[in-house]
Amino acid sequence: MPTELPSNHIAGADLTRPLDALFVNAPLRDYSERPRVNDFTLPVLGMGYIATHATAAGFNVGVLDAEAHGLGIEQTTAVINEHRPRWAGFNLLAPTYEISARIAAPLDPDIKIILGGHQAKAMPTQILRDPRMARCAALVIGEGETRVVELLKDHRSRAELPGVMWLDPILKNPVAGGRPGGNHHLAPPINALPFVNRSFLTQDPHFDAGRWEANMVGARGCPYDCSFCGAAVSANPDISIRTRAAENIIAELHQLRETGVTAFRFVDDLFLGAKRVIDRMMTAFTAERVGEWAVWDATGRINVLHRASDTVLDTLAALSGHPRLDAVDADRPLHR
Repeated sequence: MPTELPSNHIAGADLTRPLDALFVNAPLRDYSERPRVNDFTLPVLGMGYIATHATAAGFNVGVLDAEAHGLGIEQTTAVINEHRPRWAGFNLLAPTYEISARIAAPLDPDIKIILGGHQAKAMPTQILRDPRMARCAALVIGEGETRVVELLKDHRSRAELPGVMWLDPILKNPVAGGRPGGNHHLAPPINALPFVNRSFLTQDPHFDAGRWEANMVGARGCPYDCSFCGAAVSANPDISIRTRAAENIIAELHQLRETGVTAFRFVDDLFLGAKRVIDRMMTAFTAERVGEWAVWDATGRINVLHRASDTVLDTLAALSGHPRLDAVDADRPLHR
């Protein structure tokens, strides 16, 4: 029985023109065997940033969020093959690596594959030697905005780019690129990056509890070393810890507000993870009267918030739209 192709599951691309790249978020399981029952998943902000940056550089790219759409493995492969992008990019995570490999294996031979994500960083050699990933032309370790753009221009640039790996076609050994002066690619200046083009995100903004809500990132990198976390500082020595300037975040809040968004969720680890960041952001939020027109959630560190004064906690509650803070812990957001 032929695989049924979804009609409009590629986000953000101009499908009347050839695709330079299609970034694929693999499903957590094969939904052709058992349909997905939940109706919301967090948006793929990382892919959104890469797609936005590539579009600003003049490329026609799209995002296929197979998890959000509840697609099966064969469906996902069929959609990619139907649109025949020059590149198919996969964000590899431990729970989705096997499914990503099964999607990649039967892709059209003319489609080059680019890989990234925590799993690509954790076990690049094993992944590059996986025969299902044989057409991987570039495995990108770390933040990919600027390096992906260079690869879309010409995949041979991989030899110049730090943190990009591929398999030598003759010796079958992993090869790494990089030339002096290229380390700026490893930590793109986050205040210079364009705001995420939400047309690449399948479910963002989304309507929840009477408001349109958007997800945001306020920082990259983490100074903590939790053994269970892929973002732990010991696992990411190449990543510089950077927090966005308050005015940069405020500008994105206002841009989203103009589209009707009045609820915001900060999904990164550091928005409430350091006193200096809390103080700086709350000063900016107070000046902009954010609590009067928006509500927001953020993840906090209990060791940081435990040391905060009642005044600081009251300010957080007032500016986030909460009448008071009932409980805060390191793994649970502040709830409206």
